[in-house]
Amino acid sequence: MATIADIAAKAGVSSATVSRVLNYDPTLSVTEATRARILATAEALNYTKHAKKSKRRARIALVQWYTEDRELTDLYYLAIRMAVEQAAQAADLELVRTFAGTIDPKQEVAGLIAIGKFSPAQCESFKALTPNVVLVDMLGDAWQMDAVIPDFKGAVQRVVDAFMSANKQQLAILSGQEQTSDEQVQLPDVREPAFINAVKRAGLPEPAIYRGDFTPDSGYQVMKQLIARQPLPAGLFVTNDAMAIGALRALQEAQIEVPGQIAVISFDDTAIAKHVYPALTAIHVDTEAMGQWAVRLIDDRLNDPDLAPVRITLGTKLVKRESF
Repeated sequence: MATIADIAAKAGVSSATVSRVLNYDPTLSVTEATRARILATAEALNYTKHAKKSKRRARIALVQWYTEDRELTDLYYLAIRMAVEQAAQAADLELVRTFAGTIDPKQEVAGLIAIGKFSPAQCESFKALTPNVVLVDMLGDAWQMDAVIPDFKGAVQRVVDAFMSANKQQLAILSGQEQTSDEQVQLPDVREPAFINAVKRAGLPEPAIYRGDFTPDSGYQVMKQLIARQPLPAGLFVTNDAMAIGALRALQEAQIEVPGQIAVISFDDTAIAKHVYPALTAIHVDTEAMGQWAVRLIDDRLNDPDLAPVRITLGTKLVKRESF
């Protein structure tokens, strides 16, 4: 496992700076370029494979639904993008990278990998550009596209099972709300109803529901509201690492012990999860495998465009650390 010292050495900064960046310390004054370098380095050190260099045999568009700045607040999508880039290089595919869900309609590409959530209009624009499209982290049923997604339902069941095994019955969820990059579609967090249903099946009391926007600041602000509405739940499930880190900061400020007074389980298990305090127990999503499968599906479709649409659902696992 890469340490903070490893990240600092590779990024050319101090260990203290790395620690504060990974914890999204709002008082830290550092350039966006330095912040981006540290976060990218933290993710890159998770990967051990080395890509080969050779002449590229096809040109593929890589569309990230986040902007570059927004990507730095949610390393889940940064990790997927980096995994796609590494897998594409190993497969001798040239990538044309764009952000915010946009792509030049005159771009000449043989295929397209779209990371994130996209509106019907955006999906239609992808299909108009190339018939070879893979959606990552979104189902493509309506557009007959290949898709790579995590097993959200199974992951949430693991969270509830973990709380039950620790005899934590009064639970809460901090889920996220967002919209597609073209602002056409509001996106509910699929983990919220899955969590509510899993809690109900377990015979536990109805969970409290809180919502943020998948950023550290929203996790911080929502947790402050939750703290003000004592008593605290015994267990809190947060649906991404960024919000969980903000929530931990609010709990630390209020001198509330984690996990003594409230246990916290996050989702994603990005590089920062193991470097915050206390280290986050989290559902691990294999973002490297998601990128590899996306490239493999594009490769298959380049070889045979008439293949039926494929859905790859990747399993998850719960990684226990100090917050639980």
